[in-house]
Amino acid sequence: MSKVILPPLLCMLLCGASAARADEGEQRIEIMQRQVERLAAEGLDSNNYHLSKARAWLEMAFNEYHDKDESGVIAAAVDQAETLLEALEKKQVSITMDTPQQLTGSIAVRPDLLEEIAALKKHNKFICGQRPIAEAEVHLVWAGHELYEYGTSHAQSYLRNTENLIYEAQVAMDNCAEPIPMEKITLSGDAMFKFGKTTLNKSALWRLDSLVENIKSVTHLEEVTLIGHTDHLHSNKLLEFNQNLSVKRAESIKQYLVSKGIPEDKIRTQGAGSSQPLVQCPDKLSKAKKIACLQPNRRVEIILRGSK
Repeated sequence: MSKVILPPLLCMLLCGASAARADEGEQRIEIMQRQVERLAAEGLDSNNYHLSKARAWLEMAFNEYHDKDESGVIAAAVDQAETLLEALEKKQVSITMDTPQQLTGSIAVRPDLLEEIAALKKHNKFICGQRPIAEAEVHLVWAGHELYEYGTSHAQSYLRNTENLIYEAQVAMDNCAEPIPMEKITLSGDAMFKFGKTTLNKSALWRLDSLVENIKSVTHLEEVTLIGHTDHLHSNKLLEFNQNLSVKRAESIKQYLVSKGIPEDKIRTQGAGSSQPLVQCPDKLSKAKKIACLQPNRRVEIILRGSK
């Protein structure tokens, strides 16, 4: 087949457009890498599972960009990172921990390593090994890309990296001294909020002031976890209503604690919606009686971790 030679002017236009697109791709990666650094600087644990995975996806994209990869894996890796960073920016409570086994420009490899990683993610000390676990997941996909593009010899080093990261996570979890809850406090949702609302009742702030003093008495504070709970009364109308309500109530209490001097990076919020009821009530009750009966389910649990 004869080689096609483009006229100089057309070559300048097409080659220039291609270079511009490449520059935009690199800039996008660098902007997101700075976003990772900013989130860590603003208090998000640099070992956070989702942040670590986003960082690893961007590392993969950056390296493949400089290798001039054209398989489509760069854009796919950047999209994975972008999804995670958007969720972290929005402070979403439930961010998926699923990782694709392969991307565009890669193939699935080593299901045995995938099973090991899945087991580690279910470990009760996962928090201590979350960074290397996240990196191992990405490196396994990266190995699949190298196998797809260049063959077994290129993939081997990435598979070894994956194995080393799995080992690092196992060691970290074996040596983990995760702080155990030293105290659990339950506040009535009805005392703290009007029914179905997320604004704190002024008449209930003394309860939170007492909580603040309790927290400040902890010599080595590791973490304050706030878990919002609701009843099930709105579940039939809008499935997400109770979940959002529970999250926003926990966030309202967090903001009050921060305003009173509790470090924001020590407070974690969760919303359980109506999934963990303490009591069940007969369906035949009137609405008013059912609301009263379900009162114990409307609550915020505070778990203190640390030592006095």
